[in-house]
Amino acid sequence: MKNILKIVAFFVTTSLVISCSDNYFDVNTPPDAIDTNSTALKDVLSPAIQNTFDAQYSASVSVAQVSQHISSALSNQDIDKHYFSGLDSFWFTTYVKALANIKVVEDKAIATNSSHYLGIAQILKAINLGLATDLYGDIPYSEASQAGLIPYPKYDSQESIYAAIDGLFTDAIAKLSVPNTSIINKPGKEDLVYGGDISKWIKAAYSLKARYQLHLSKINPNAAATNALASLTKGFTSNADDFQLVYNTINTNPWYANQLGLNTGNISFLISNQLINVMNGKSFPFATVTMDPRLLAIVDIRKYPNPASQTTNPDPMVVTNYNGIENGTGANIPGQPGANAKIGIDFFYSKTNSPIILMSFSEAKFIEAEANFILAGGNASSVGTNAAANTAYLAGITANIDKLAVTTAAKTAYIADASISKGATALELKDIMRQKFIALYLNPETFTDYRRYNFSPNVFVGLKLPKNTDPNNNGQWIRRFVYPNSEKSTNASIYDANFKSMITPVWWDK
Repeated sequence: MKNILKIVAFFVTTSLVISCSDNYFDVNTPPDAIDTNSTALKDVLSPAIQNTFDAQYSASVSVAQVSQHISSALSNQDIDKHYFSGLDSFWFTTYVKALANIKVVEDKAIATNSSHYLGIAQILKAINLGLATDLYGDIPYSEASQAGLIPYPKYDSQESIYAAIDGLFTDAIAKLSVPNTSIINKPGKEDLVYGGDISKWIKAAYSLKARYQLHLSKINPNAAATNALASLTKGFTSNADDFQLVYNTINTNPWYANQLGLNTGNISFLISNQLINVMNGKSFPFATVTMDPRLLAIVDIRKYPNPASQTTNPDPMVVTNYNGIENGTGANIPGQPGANAKIGIDFFYSKTNSPIILMSFSEAKFIEAEANFILAGGNASSVGTNAAANTAYLAGITANIDKLAVTTAAKTAYIADASISKGATALELKDIMRQKFIALYLNPETFTDYRRYNFSPNVFVGLKLPKNTDPNNNGQWIRRFVYPNSEKSTNASIYDANFKSMITPVWWDK
């Protein structure tokens, strides 16, 4: 993996394709931007990648509250209580920044016959469309790239978007699997994810393809599982393949920047008790160990501000010192009775140089485990599966623990616990999804898993609606987000024709 280039290196390029127009994918440059025609292909790939990860983070801030990885520490944070939300910042980052930059990469790659750049651009496009359609349902796509010709693009059905995503991954794999014949040099350091290693991009395309194939498990579970397993045979093979963006001390990880308020006592997020309880033995009682050793790597229970000066910080080795917050309460803050578990500013996911992980080898193994579980006749309440599911399940746990640099002794003891290594005949879906939930900490993919299994407490032990949930939802879980305010003001007729409530399932969720 290559560390992200210094922020100065691509700030200018990022601004190249942000237009003042409201049209999607509009790449008309604003008056103060450099002409994209004079910009080299390698100069536009970095911002396309960064914007893709920016969109992932932007979604995660809200979706991780719905998924109950985190909870708002503020009583007026409405998304924590499932109130009306259009994820406006995510939509803007996706359409105006990420997809617009990707369009420039595509156009330049086609013009120069740069098949490897084009393959990467197609993967990035599929990623952005995939997250957007999973959060909103129908979205602009086929008419969205027409710039001034179609100022009010239609919304394509989610079913057609899913077909397009699968096609993009397939086309990208084909382009990346043959030699690049362009006169343009192959991707190098401007590739912020893999540093120009095309073989890793191919693995990523197959693994991401498997993710979206398994999303269709409610439509046809056996077909979804079979297709996902076929893709995974050519996907990630180790943590070294993880699709992630590694930040640095100049361009810092956004979760780190978000949590800097900890130093002044201004808390925005605490850790949900849903996450704490699946790691401390409450939701899944342990046999011999007392806690999941990953708690030490991802959860901060120190007092703030100025934790280094405190002499009475709770002992992180004592499991009862980890107290999560119930989503929707927003009243407890560190230093007062109640929740004390925080993201922190020097933990695995939230240091200055921490990665944003879009998809990991660990997730791929849990997809493999679930797919095999399904094909062995498993369901939300059944017990027992085949050896392949159990092997993949244990491999997913191992991969995530290794990713978080847990000590060998602690890893060995945890995996050996009878509540973890249950064996194929006793393995349940809830075991697989518990471990996937932990491994996907702060990743919006968990929201998709919840919907695929209808928020079942049999599958997601301990899961319940947040306190003070929006009464307009009639006691139901939200299953999508509404379109943002920008759509309502600039594309009103299309907005009105496509509007769905937040409790309305998306196409694959029915």
